[in-house]
Amino acid sequence: MSTSHDKPMDRTPMWTLDELCTVLRTTPGTVYTWRKHGQGPRAYKIGRHLLFADADVRAWLESRVADTESGDDEATPERRITGSGW
Repeated sequence: MSTSHDKPMDRTPMWTLDELCTVLRTTPGTVYTWRKHGQGPRAYKIGRHLLFADADVRAWLESRVADTESGDDEATPERRITGSGW
């Protein structure tokens, strides 16, 4: 049941795959790989399209900051990409 303070879905800020890739400076292929390994932000599949809720993207980004600050880096020295800033 909906209450007056519930936010309607049509007002939930959503990002397209292209918008996400632009902001994160990555490619759709990278996002698909993250999804395959359960590492990317949560997505909603609508038909053939992926949509990402703004809150989910922000939460995922915050979780990435926490991982970096705690020193819990999954990448071994051989797998790290140097110079990427990520």
